[in-house]
Amino acid sequence: MNILIVFIFGFLGGLARFEINEYLPKVGDFPLATLIVNLLGCYLFTFLVKNYMVARHSNNKLILGIGTGFIGAFTTFSSFMLDADNLLIAHDYLGLMTYVLLSVVGGLIFAGLGMAHGRKIADKIKGGSHA
Repeated sequence: MNILIVFIFGFLGGLARFEINEYLPKVGDFPLATLIVNLLGCYLFTFLVKNYMVARHSNNKLILGIGTGFIGAFTTFSSFMLDADNLLIAHDYLGLMTYVLLSVVGGLIFAGLGMAHGRKIADKIKGGSHA
């Protein structure tokens, strides 16, 4: 059953990533869509899965589906590496350094923001259940 859950949610996450890539404006060769998707995924995973859903005592299968399935397919390390390689091949070293730095440092920042925001929401949920 878990495989089916991850498959279905992964399919939806992959489609969401594809659609965002199709509709975001292009900025030359810079992989803006992949950057935005991966930063958003860092935030969503820490906020939604690690805090909000756990605090709400959400069903473990739903957490698996959204975390591993949807967000796992929505974000992608392989696309990050492919885009970085494309910038390298194009000799766009400034773009490459910018992309890698924004991806890594930005990912940590967005994950931290998601964690902080998620903890606030989780504390309100936990506090509200005792009232």
